[in-house]
Amino acid sequence: MATRSGRMRRCFIYRSCFVLLAGLFFLCACNVSYLEKFGEFDVQQGNYEEAIKDYTKAIRYAPKDPVPHVSRGYVYQKMGKNDEAIADYTQAIALDPTDGELYLIRGVAYSLKGLEDEAILDYSKAIVIDPRNGDAYFNRAQSYEAKNMNDKAIEDYRIAARLNHPRAQGVLMGRKISW
Repeated sequence: MATRSGRMRRCFIYRSCFVLLAGLFFLCACNVSYLEKFGEFDVQQGNYEEAIKDYTKAIRYAPKDPVPHVSRGYVYQKMGKNDEAIADYTQAIALDPTDGELYLIRGVAYSLKGLEDEAILDYSKAIVIDPRNGDAYFNRAQSYEAKNMNDKAIEDYRIAARLNHPRAQGVLMGRKISW
């Protein structure tokens, strides 16, 4: 009888631990979602420092999720802290290197710093991942233009225009260039 009672007690303890761990996991998942929502709200209200805190907590709860890194990077970028934004985007890329949009947004941050070579590399990587990404072609064209590589810029503007990118079409129409 004592053996049976001991097994039941161990079974009860294991089940209790499982329920407790499942509850904690659920709470962490909920916290990340709530913290991301609070961060979005803070950004909309212009409370960038609070948004940074919210996203930093979300990263602490879910360090392998690229979304809070991207969100915090976006806030840093809005604050003009492009080095911090690039660091967050780089971390997000390390977590999900197959997402072309991550390379695109990091390329924008590089462009804002005047690092056009790095931006071109990121836009090119975004294009390799998704050859139908008109934004990547358009942004790369702008970076080429900033480096006075006008032939390459026109080529990318044309590809972006063919992908129905309205700003690329506008640039080419303004210059009376067909696509």
